[in-house]
Amino acid sequence: MIMQLLGPSIINRLAASLGANQGLVGKAISAAVPAILAGLTSMASRGGGAAQLSNAVAKQDPSILSNLGDLIGSPQQQTVAENGTDILSSLLGGSSTNALAGALSKFAGLSGAQGSSLLGMLAPLVLGQLGQVQKSSALDAGGLANLLNSQKDNIANALPSGFSKLLGGSGILDALGDRVKTSVEPARATASQGLPLLNKWLMAIALGVLGILLLTSYGCNQKTTEKATTPETPPAATTPAETPMNADLSGTTSKALDGLTTALAGITDEATAKAAVPQLQDIAKQIEDVKTAAAPLSADAKKPIASLVASSLPIITAAVEKAVGIPGVAAILNPILQALVANLEALSKV
Repeated sequence: MIMQLLGPSIINRLAASLGANQGLVGKAISAAVPAILAGLTSMASRGGGAAQLSNAVAKQDPSILSNLGDLIGSPQQQTVAENGTDILSSLLGGSSTNALAGALSKFAGLSGAQGSSLLGMLAPLVLGQLGQVQKSSALDAGGLANLLNSQKDNIANALPSGFSKLLGGSGILDALGDRVKTSVEPARATASQGLPLLNKWLMAIALGVLGILLLTSYGCNQKTTEKATTPETPPAATTPAETPMNADLSGTTSKALDGLTTALAGITDEATAKAAVPQLQDIAKQIEDVKTAAAPLSADAKKPIASLVASSLPIITAAVEKAVGIPGVAAILNPILQALVANLEALSKV
């Protein structure tokens, strides 16, 4: 839900405001959001942490979710980023927040200042989204903590490969436990063996040399055997249209979902609903075209699109319900939105 708010246009503007490459900023965001959620889950599980988190969430200005695009590049951006860093430090602790900012910079190739500023911008966004969910679901402090606990698997799965090891010792990922075990630094796995440091290094070197000798010997014998007995088999052919088409459809779907979220957020009355009709009709056509193009694809080729749509449906459904709940708006938008949501639900299933 949070990542859906950070569409290509937002990432592009963030990158421009930070003076950074768009791809690097996107990479940093993909790591920062689940890491922040992991840290909040950890602190909420400690004594008094749930109440502290709930209070912090309640103080967030919910308008940042709809006004983020206007804030980026404005004179207020630095203030928002600084406040976000302060809030995160008060919840996770200053050392953990600094460790997270440093890990982001190292992981994505950003400067220290860029990583810190980006983290500060994302913190209020994450807390604001938690606030919306808490309010819509009528959750108390304990309910909010339970919600985060129920999402541990999703949070762990969202952490990019190789990022978790950069957070070792920070405490941010403590709540995820063994869910990120494979990403933890190898040193942790051997620490319990009680071997002196020198012995561990010598053993590692000896095993490495032995492994190289064995693999070299096996590779030579295997290569000779294969040449003598097994004809070379050409690589399996890929379906020419599937991979590129899947990438194009995913990109089109992502942009359509981004546009849909923005359009729905701007509807406040009948006048804005009527003004949004052309954009919504265009988005509905894009989704219909994606559905038609995806129909002949294999189940595996459809998975990225289905995953993208499924992760966005909850927030889109909530936005649709909010919009059509405004007096006079349902009659204007329902003919478009009902078919649009039905197509999204179909796309979310492989």
